[in-house]
Amino acid sequence: MRRFRRTHHRSGFSTLWLILWAPIFLTLFVFMVEIGNLYLARVELENALESAALAAVKQWGDSGGGDTWYARKVAKAYAAANYVRGTPLEIDENYDALADDDNPNQNLTCTLTPRDLDGTGPGGNLIFGAIVRDDPECPITFNAGKRPGCGIGEVLIDATAQGKGNLAHDNAWGVVFRDDPDLPDGLTIVSITIDLQGSGGSGRFDFCGGGPVLSDNGPHPILPCHDDIEGFVDPQHQIVFLPAGGKPSQLTILFQPAVDPDTGKCDKGFEPGDRFRFGAGVDDVSSGNGSDDGDGIGRDGVTVTVVFAINGVPLPPVSGVFVDNTETSNDCNGSCPVHPSGIEDLPCPPSSAANNNGQSYLVLSGKGAGEFAVRAQASMQVPSLFCKLFGFDAVPYRVSAKTLAVYSCDDRRPRLMRAERYICPGP
Repeated sequence: MRRFRRTHHRSGFSTLWLILWAPIFLTLFVFMVEIGNLYLARVELENALESAALAAVKQWGDSGGGDTWYARKVAKAYAAANYVRGTPLEIDENYDALADDDNPNQNLTCTLTPRDLDGTGPGGNLIFGAIVRDDPECPITFNAGKRPGCGIGEVLIDATAQGKGNLAHDNAWGVVFRDDPDLPDGLTIVSITIDLQGSGGSGRFDFCGGGPVLSDNGPHPILPCHDDIEGFVDPQHQIVFLPAGGKPSQLTILFQPAVDPDTGKCDKGFEPGDRFRFGAGVDDVSSGNGSDDGDGIGRDGVTVTVVFAINGVPLPPVSGVFVDNTETSNDCNGSCPVHPSGIEDLPCPPSSAANNNGQSYLVLSGKGAGEFAVRAQASMQVPSLFCKLFGFDAVPYRVSAKTLAVYSCDDRRPRLMRAERYICPGP
């Protein structure tokens, strides 16, 4: 009987102990589950931001820099393809279309306003800038107020023609070597090579019926404020296309000096401030699906390599990739800049179809302060799993993350990087 009572008392004590400690164990369990949920949300948010930043800086660097609008759109699409606790990440482009020289990378704001991912708006944004290494105490600095660049001079190249065969028109392709007071003396462009298969496409130039041809400005220049060819004293002899026949995948344009017959002065060739337009037909661009026009050039990721020179001494080549833009002719302006994006010297797209406007372009940016860099940042709310499960009202948790992606000018590849200092002049 005593043994039974002792066992009964022990069982009762165990039950009492379990009753007392059960809420504590349950609380610990809930706490651990919530911590795990927050950890997963943070990891998913970081992954989404890394995807967006890498895509943005790759697009920006490949296109040679310049306007950031298209790279921001690409980043936004990549972010939305990633989910954070079942919700697509929505970020804002943070694009300032009216940015001046003090805001070279077109960032609308430097700060992040956290918002809920419940349909009320984006929870993140993008900051474009440059990696600067001029401070020995902070060797890696992200500066949104500095313009990055891989080259030494800024060059705009466009392919503007809609419909198969129309890139052969004498003003379909355009090249502008932009002037800048800070450029070194004696700077010229020695050669430009357009590679239709540079990104794996199947396109070829079609010179079987005749080689590339320079514009004659007729019936009128493609831009209302410039002639199609400016700056060359003898363009027919100074601008040389190689090859001039057959169906090559590459076209190289060479530039030569000439003497001005009126002044007797030497024109050094393709100098800052010069421009020209030409025609060069193509075949099988954009996999031969009927896009042998301006759109197909960007869809195939056609590459361009420019060789600059100072006083005749060639510099390392600089490369970029055409972008198929989406602006429409309906939004063009009557005076320069005519393009809806506001990009100087870019002609109006030939069509009003957003996804088939007949135009691609690239801007090889001039000498910048450092490497291309994009910072993606976001802050979002994460609902409690248990509150959501049992219908309790509670203040949701919040997770935040940021990441930085950098574009290498040497191998044209993006990578993630940690900056030791963050500088972003602006609101």
